[in-house]
Amino acid sequence: MELLTLYAVSLATLVLVLIWFQKSGVRSTPVDKSKPEKRQPPGPWSLPIIGGIHHVMGGLGHRKMMELSHHHGPLMFLRLGEVPTLVVSSAEAAELVMKTHDLTFCSRPTTSITIDIVGSKGKGIGFAPYGDRWRQMKKIVVMELLSFAQVKRIESIRAEEVGRLLRSIATAGARHEAGVVNVSNEVKALAPHLVAMAMFGGKCAMKSDFVRLYDEVSELVSGFFPVDLFPSSRLVRWLSISERRLARGYGRIQSIIATIIQSRKVAENNGACSPDQEDLLSVMLRLQKEESLTFPLTSEIIGAVMFDIFGGATTTIGSTLEWAMSELMKKPETMAKAQKEVREVLVSYPIF
Repeated sequence: MELLTLYAVSLATLVLVLIWFQKSGVRSTPVDKSKPEKRQPPGPWSLPIIGGIHHVMGGLGHRKMMELSHHHGPLMFLRLGEVPTLVVSSAEAAELVMKTHDLTFCSRPTTSITIDIVGSKGKGIGFAPYGDRWRQMKKIVVMELLSFAQVKRIESIRAEEVGRLLRSIATAGARHEAGVVNVSNEVKALAPHLVAMAMFGGKCAMKSDFVRLYDEVSELVSGFFPVDLFPSSRLVRWLSISERRLARGYGRIQSIIATIIQSRKVAENNGACSPDQEDLLSVMLRLQKEESLTFPLTSEIIGAVMFDIFGGATTTIGSTLEWAMSELMKKPETMAKAQKEVREVLVSYPIF
């Protein structure tokens, strides 16, 4: 009942706003008649101000877009508020966008307030614009942070955390009479701690606070931000509580990273860190000292890059493991084969 009331109030408010804008002569986007009108891909009809938002309401957004693409084609133009959006829904079209014309589409949108906040205005790597600085940061990640030596260094960390995961699943299964365990929750809890230990080392006191705050920020980012759809509206931005909460949460994360960086610098100056046991943060600080890049690797940039790496790694690990387990459960023969191989490899490994 409360949800229906909320929908009714929202719809009534929307109608009043549309009427006011129509009478005021305000357009959702200015039109420059001196320039020829660009041809857009086919798409659903739009309303003033809100564009085609109404087409994706009342259900899961990706399902609604899939239904629309069945009617309008694999390349569909959809205006969400003020934001022109290209919806790509076929393998052939995706190859054209992400491979053939990769340089045209590779940069992130510059109008998203959410990306502006969590991307530190493009200072990191995940939301940085394409260019020389982005290429150098990508090279650092591939050559330094994802090298064989680094993967080998965190092998013991991976074994320890996976062993803890298996023990947790076994304990949870023993507690339930039916032996049912929510593996998704267990896996999602594994990834952040595993990546945090690889980034900051096993003795970082603020690691747990970092993981907790990141979970809070991730929950905010996954929500709905009206300001992203109406970036030019001062009223929407003034009313946006989520934007202020996100900025506050991200600021606290960067404050923790700055404290960790300062503590690590003090430890390195005192000779308390072994150069043979470099974690990801140590690599970044070493590159900062070497000054071998064409741009200054400031602590702010390091913080933004560490945030991006943590987000990308935790999302990838959790999603991959969850989907792999789901597919194995659908195919008992493959599951049995995988179990046999794992038991043969780990026959002498003290997991339990």
